[in-house]
Amino acid sequence: MPALSIKDVYFTAIYGGFRPSDRLSDPRSRVESNVADFVGVYTLAAMTPLRRVVLLCASVSLWPMSAAVAAGVQPSPHWPLHAVVHVWVDVRDVPPGGDRLVERAMQTWTKASDGRLTLQRTLVRNDADIQVFFVRGGGNYGETLPHVEAATGFIDRADIAIAAEVPVDPLTRQIVAYLTALHELGHAIGLEHTANFSDIMYLFRRPEDGPRYFGAYRSLLHSADDIGSATATGLSPDDVKALRDLYQ
Repeated sequence: MPALSIKDVYFTAIYGGFRPSDRLSDPRSRVESNVADFVGVYTLAAMTPLRRVVLLCASVSLWPMSAAVAAGVQPSPHWPLHAVVHVWVDVRDVPPGGDRLVERAMQTWTKASDGRLTLQRTLVRNDADIQVFFVRGGGNYGETLPHVEAATGFIDRADIAIAAEVPVDPLTRQIVAYLTALHELGHAIGLEHTANFSDIMYLFRRPEDGPRYFGAYRSLLHSADDIGSATATGLSPDDVKALRDLYQ
């Protein structure tokens, strides 16, 4: 039996043995471009704190945009209009306050939808439409695997993984958790990457994008209590417009 790679361990832990290639081979699944490939997988123990931050920022979103986005063609699959989507958070490896930050991200998208979509937390895994896992190790801030029901063309479930260990100070760690949850939930409800730096759905292109992005958000805060507040939602006007255009 061949040795397990980091990708094998990561997806075995989360998806019970499914690897990205398993999902990609299913034509009913819409999976983010190149989700099967971890870009710049890092070993934290071998790096200085500064190198850890830069490489982690570089690895998160250096995935190419999907062909659909590049071509500007048909809209993404999404949930039915006015759907109530139940979100379950696995708390086994959740960092302090992590599940609360996911819940804030859910509320942010719900408010932005203006009644078109509701993300609602459930404590019962079997009731979940979206599952959120916090994962130790790996090389990305987050990954999302939505599933599209072939008969309807709608998303009917999604799995999200968020990094549980980010080597930064406590406030920045909360910022990263909230913004990563916001970004990955965006994918789980059908939104694609963008090229606009102010968007939560922005696709990181350079190693310095992460520190700049998180730093810009931090400048909006007086304290950790402001994360996800009305004055620091993390969404741009274009994010809100994309959501409402998708659900109409």
